[in-house]
Amino acid sequence: MAALGQLVAGVAHEINTPLGAIRSSIENLADFFNQNLAEIADFFHKLSPQRYSDLLTLLPKYQSQSIGFSNREKRQFKRALVQQLSKSSVANSETVADTLVDIGIYDNIESILPFLQDPTSSDILQQAYQLSTLQRSTNTIITATDRAAKVVFALKRYSHSNCTAEKVTANIIDGIETILTLYYNQLKHGVELVRIYDDKLPELLCYPDELNQVWTNLIHNALQAMDNCGVLTLEVRAENESLLVGITDSGKGIPPEILPRIFEPFFTTKPPGEGSGLGLDIVKKIVEKHSGKIKVVSAIGQTTFTVSMPIVI
Repeated sequence: MAALGQLVAGVAHEINTPLGAIRSSIENLADFFNQNLAEIADFFHKLSPQRYSDLLTLLPKYQSQSIGFSNREKRQFKRALVQQLSKSSVANSETVADTLVDIGIYDNIESILPFLQDPTSSDILQQAYQLSTLQRSTNTIITATDRAAKVVFALKRYSHSNCTAEKVTANIIDGIETILTLYYNQLKHGVELVRIYDDKLPELLCYPDELNQVWTNLIHNALQAMDNCGVLTLEVRAENESLLVGITDSGKGIPPEILPRIFEPFFTTKPPGEGSGLGLDIVKKIVEKHSGKIKVVSAIGQTTFTVSMPIVI
């Protein structure tokens, strides 16, 4: 239940974040068109063929330079642009460099230098900046909707139950990836995720919904052991007609005197209210229901839970 509670909180955050980005971007688009639609029409009506060509030259650069840069990198780009613009006698080089970086132009400006040297280029450059904000907002909406859809799909898959209570063939890696998607909020700050997947694994005849409980508990425990900061390694492979899933964290480890008891029901080292001591007991029962075994090897900086199940297809 503790793992589920943390999972639900993380999912709520993961859905609210893209929704906030979508709302902000749509508001930017609405404000732009409400305030500037008439001016845009007039601007394009008065634009000469040469200046129209200059504008088109600027706009595609935002899409081609869409890779995210840090603020430090952007400052470095700006300083380099200011130097190049100043040497080329471009007026207001600081302002022009700022606008170019905001548009998404960081280098290779030789082809547009003649345009920038023209004193009448400022209006075109400002219009290119405004249009680039529209591109940025639409790209944000696309990214945010993709992210929200991925989280909702993972949640739907996670919550789906097999009402027939019969085994079905399933891809184990898909189940693990579903849990990772739902735990994205806990993973994205300070956790390095390492995947080692055998790309030729057969599907397994199993109870996939129950196995999802196994991956949820083990990943939840691993993140807690690392205080959400460290390396989480997931390995899935086939060996001797068995499917092996290893979940390794770089946390503080399990003390040797506790290790033999971790699968005992109601045994927990967590403070009251944070754990019932049933998580690993449930995990063990689910694995055994699949005629499998679970073992753990632990040392400071490396604890590995390995689930092995016979490959039955």
